[in-house]
Amino acid sequence: MLSKNQVIDAISRLNPTAPMHWLARFELDALRKYYEHLLLTLEPRGSRGWIRPNDSAAVVTRRPAA
Repeated sequence: MLSKNQVIDAISRLNPTAPMHWLARFELDALRKYYEHLLLTLEPRGSRGWIRPNDSAAVVTRRPAA
């Protein structure tokens, strides 16, 4: 099982636009889910597919700060 730092390093290799200090704010479980999702994007389309976890919202909205 990968440690939090190892998962962050692995995510950074797959998504270099994600700042490491930003990733460090997330819990290990959330980072592992995101890493698994990134790994699926490397496979041919339709090979396994991604199933949204039951505990995550399908649609998220935000209100402007101002």
